[in-house]
Amino acid sequence: MRLQAQRDKVLLLVISAFRSVDYQRGVIARKLAAGKALDEILKVNAAPGYSEHHTGCALDLTSSGRMALETGFETTEAFAWLIQHAQHFGFRLSYPRDNRHGIAYEPWHWACMDA
Repeated sequence: MRLQAQRDKVLLLVISAFRSVDYQRGVIARKLAAGKALDEILKVNAAPGYSEHHTGCALDLTSSGRMALETGFETTEAFAWLIQHAQHFGFRLSYPRDNRHGIAYEPWHWACMDA
């Protein structure tokens, strides 16, 4: 997928891919230690054992000149390219607006269709 995007003059940069359950546990622990409420954390991070990143088939993406993990990614050529082409490579946008999981909108988070 990345190679085809590159051929189409679109740069896809991987921020995050596989995460172990222990790593996810650490993400949650760091946010709790920083004073964030668990219910707020779980709106942006899946609980350990439930993250699509555990499958090895989820990607957090960005593009050049963009802040990572920001909704502004939706305004990029990379996002437009993903919307048009990702399904041809077996990927889908995991957390669109108002998704059934109650996870915040994440235009950067893409996973295998069967994950």
